[in-house]
Amino acid sequence: MSQISKGYRTPLGRVRALGSAHNGTDEAWRLRLTSLAMVPLTIAFVILVLTLLHMDYNHARAMLAAPFPAIIVLLFVLTGIYHMQIGMKSVIVDYLQGHAREWALIGNLFFAAAMGLACVYAVLRIGFV
Repeated sequence: MSQISKGYRTPLGRVRALGSAHNGTDEAWRLRLTSLAMVPLTIAFVILVLTLLHMDYNHARAMLAAPFPAIIVLLFVLTGIYHMQIGMKSVIVDYLQGHAREWALIGNLFFAAAMGLACVYAVLRIGFV
């Protein structure tokens, strides 16, 4: 494309489907994919929680120690945390500037990682203790 034809394009035409960082569509697809994955995981998680409501502590703990319920809980929580991290990153990039943006992105990443580790630890502790 010649230099002259570049000058006639609108700003929207220059960044269509790419965004200023050229990764907007990638994040949008990951956000949609995680939200799609959350639909069956949420249904399974709600059914699991409703089943656990009528159990005493020992039976509930024994049920959560089984592989299938533990995997459902881990997938639900980790997918939800990843979805939250992508969404918050998008909001931070859109509304903050400068060092505040950098610190907020770092905080968002560390918060998501800490929540993920805490949830994995809790599920593994229930399953193996």
